[in-house]
Amino acid sequence: MKFRPHHRRTLVVVIVGLLLLVVQGQLNHYLAPLRLSVWLGGLFIAFSALRLAPQQGFNASFLLGLILDATQPVPFGLNAFLFSIVHLLILRVRNRFALQHISVGISTALITNLVLFVVLTFVIVGQTPGAALSGVRLLCDLALSQLFILIITPWFFALQDSALDLARVSLRDDPTGLI
Repeated sequence: MKFRPHHRRTLVVVIVGLLLLVVQGQLNHYLAPLRLSVWLGGLFIAFSALRLAPQQGFNASFLLGLILDATQPVPFGLNAFLFSIVHLLILRVRNRFALQHISVGISTALITNLVLFVVLTFVIVGQTPGAALSGVRLLCDLALSQLFILIITPWFFALQDSALDLARVSLRDDPTGLI
C-alpha cells in the first residue's frame, strides 16, 4: 500500500506527536514524587496548525486528540474535540503571522496550552464530586508546563521538520505553498 504525500505528512506528524506523548509521560513519571505534572496539549497542535495544509493539520490534530483521550481520565472525544476547535481557530489567524519564525510557534504553543489547560481543568474538576480545587498545585503545574513548552518547542518543531524530510514529504515541497 502506497500512501500519498499528504497522508504521509499527517502520519509523520502523528508519529512524532506520539514521541512527545512518551516524553510527557516519562517527565510526569519523574515529577510524580513531587506531586507535579506537565501537560503539553498546546504543543501537539501548534506545528500542525501553523505549518501543515488545513486538512492535513486538522487530521493530525484530531488523531492526536483521540490518542490523548485514550490516556486521560476525560470523556472520550473531549481532547479530539478541543484540539479540533483550537486548530480551526489558529487556522483563522495564521495568515497574519510569519509562520517560519520559531517565536510564532512558541507563542502559539504557549497560548494554546494555557487555554486547553484551563478548559480541561474545569471539565475534570467539574466531573469529580467533592474534589478540592488546589489553586496552588494547578498554578505550579501550569507554570511548569509552560516553562517546558518554552524550552522544548524549538527542538520539537525541528524534529517535526526533520521527520518530514526523512519521510520525503518536506514542507518545502508542499503544493499549497504555505511555507
